[in-house]
Formats: sequence, C-alpha cells, structure tokens
Amino acid sequence: MTFYTITELQELLKLNPKQAKALMHTDGFPSIKIGREYRVEEDMLRQWLNDTKEFPLDYSKC
Repeated sequence: MTFYTITELQELLKLNPKQAKALMHTDGFPSIKIGREYRVEEDMLRQWLNDTKEFPLDYSKC
C-alpha cells in the first residue's frame, strides 16, 4: 500500500503547492489525516481520478 503526501501529489498531478493542499483538504477527495499531515492512498487516488472529471477546489481550508 502506497500513500502520497501533498508534495508527492503536487508532483504527480503537476499542481502548484496551493492547489495540492486545497485538493487534499476538499470534501469528497479521498485523503486521510495522519497526525498533522494529509495523505492519499494510491489506489483510492486512481479510482477517484477515474470517477471524477471535474472537481472544484476548496481553498478555505488551506
């Protein structure tokens, strides 16, 4: 099982740092919080990307 950090997600999806952080904090995105950090499991991210074609980011939680 592989988990991605915000930085790894940013690199993988070619997002800027603010977008990656907003994505991890947005309701509906399959991230989990471990301590103070957010992570997303690789298979859940893959499934989410296959199922989701448009997703507004929530910058209010950044």
